[in-house]
Amino acid sequence: MNKQIQQLVLKLQHYPRDNQQRNQTLAEVVEQILRTRKVCRPRPGHPLYGIYLEIYQTVQQQLNHEIEEDIDSPYLHPYLQMTSDQEWGSWRDSLFKKVLDEGRLQQLALEAQRHQPHTPERFYALTELLNAIKLSGKLCHRGQFSSEVYDDAVNRTLYYVYQNLNHYNREKGKFIAWVNYRFDKMLQKAQQDLNDPFIQAQSGKIVRIKYQLSALIKGTKLEHVIFWITLSIKGLIIDKTQVSKVTKILIVLLLLSQLIAKDRTKGDSLVFEMAKASLPFSANLSELSGESIPLETVPQPETELTLYDLVRHYFTEDPENLLQKHIKNHPSATLQVIGLAYLDGKKWQEISDSLEIKISSLNNFFQRNLRKLAPEIKRYIEEEMG
Repeated sequence: MNKQIQQLVLKLQHYPRDNQQRNQTLAEVVEQILRTRKVCRPRPGHPLYGIYLEIYQTVQQQLNHEIEEDIDSPYLHPYLQMTSDQEWGSWRDSLFKKVLDEGRLQQLALEAQRHQPHTPERFYALTELLNAIKLSGKLCHRGQFSSEVYDDAVNRTLYYVYQNLNHYNREKGKFIAWVNYRFDKMLQKAQQDLNDPFIQAQSGKIVRIKYQLSALIKGTKLEHVIFWITLSIKGLIIDKTQVSKVTKILIVLLLLSQLIAKDRTKGDSLVFEMAKASLPFSANLSELSGESIPLETVPQPETELTLYDLVRHYFTEDPENLLQKHIKNHPSATLQVIGLAYLDGKKWQEISDSLEIKISSLNNFFQRNLRKLAPEIKRYIEEEMG
């Protein structure tokens, strides 16, 4: 990114003010800087709207103004001499930090509350909200707590917000005050847990489970999934009741392995959360809440969309209209129809009977097109996950 920006900045310096080419180049510079932003990223196939668009446009205007003012200065502003993506990203984040005030965080929270749980809209809004909280710098300062305790408390607090956002009542105070009240409790709890032998033992279990999961995920290849599907189609799997479940598990493992290969940090973070979730509920209860709560009083948590949910949502929405390809002379047998039936656990014989097409034709069509579509599905899921 930085090389492209540097080239554009050099071009920009050669154009006089109020020049059309200068304005166009300035817009390109701003677009490049904002391309890898952490918040106000549109959902695939959907434009930015409402508070997301307002925040984006505010930062965009601020970038335009600052670069326009400084580009002609005899003393080139330091940010125009940046040489790494990290430097540009840090400067961009600092502008978002200024814009993400208490009022806008409140609007983001209310926007997330507006959507029904377990929907893509809610998932998107919550992701945007949590990223904005982290970026805003509005959480209480570290004080006497170590960075380890502070980071742990931040993660616990964000998880609490994700699970319990509907508990926030705007009539009782500001959103960020509600968050920081919980954050203070999480700091105290994280500090206690640091010296708790039981919690430390649980942490050791999480690390071991994470390594086991990582090994399993990294060992999953596309050819393994295809081989399993081929065996199931040919009827060579004895236990028919498990075919659909195993297929879904293999697909999820494959997608995770591709995610880890592309973004090690994000992949490791996700696997770590999976490892945490594998522990008994009772062991995690006080950790997630930050206080002791009787089990019977715990509200039903909101469930995060799984990778299977995201794959199914892709086939349902067909965001880029790539699933309407159909088997020759069978317009109703689209890739979307076949894929959804397969994801719903229907056997190939059932799909064959309903569409009146031979299993071999269905299988060849589905496998051939699934290979072509895999990169698009992967990209969609990575964008949905943030």
